Amino acid sequence: MCEQAKESTVSEEGSIKELRDAAERGRKATQELDEMKREMAFLKAGVDMESKAGQLLYKAYDGDLETDLIRSEAEDLGVLKGNTPEPEAPVEDDSVQMEVAEQRRALSQDSVPPEATTENPYDAGHRQFQEMVAAGRPKEDAAANFVKTVIEAAGSGDNRVVS
Repeated sequence: MCEQAKESTVSEEGSIKELRDAAERGRKATQELDEMKREMAFLKAGVDMESKAGQLLYKAYDGDLETDLIRSEAEDLGVLKGNTPEPEAPVEDDSVQMEVAEQRRALSQDSVPPEATTENPYDAGHRQFQEMVAAGRPKEDAAANFVKTVIEAAGSGDNRVVS
C-alpha cells in the first residue's frame, strides 16, 4: 500500500510539473500572439516602423489597436510611410528667386538655430516627469508624458531626437 502511495505521489508531481510547463508555454504563446497582433495593427495603419519616431510610437502607444486610431496618432506625429511631402515646383521667375535667395542668406547670417533657443526635448521631458512625480502623479503617467514629449519633438523633425 505504501508503494502505491509513493507511485501516486510521483505521478501527481510529474503531472503537476507538466501542467506548470504547459501553462508557461501558453503564457509565452499568448504574449507572442499579442505582440504580433500589435505589430500587424501598426503595419496596417501604415506606420513607418523603420524610423525612430515610428519605433517610439510603437513602444509608447497604449490605445486601442484599431487601424484608424493608430493612423490618426501617426499622422499627428508624421510617422506614416510615404508621408514625405513632395516639393512644389516653383512658378517664380529667376529674378524673384535670386531676390528670395539673397534675403534668405541675409536672414541666416543673423539667425540662431532652434536647437540653441529651445529646451532639449529629453531635458524638458525629464523636468516634466520630475514635476509630475513631485506633484503626486503616478510614475506611469509621468513616464508616458516624457515619451509623448520626445515623440512630438521627433515628429516635428528635431535633430536632437531624430538622428
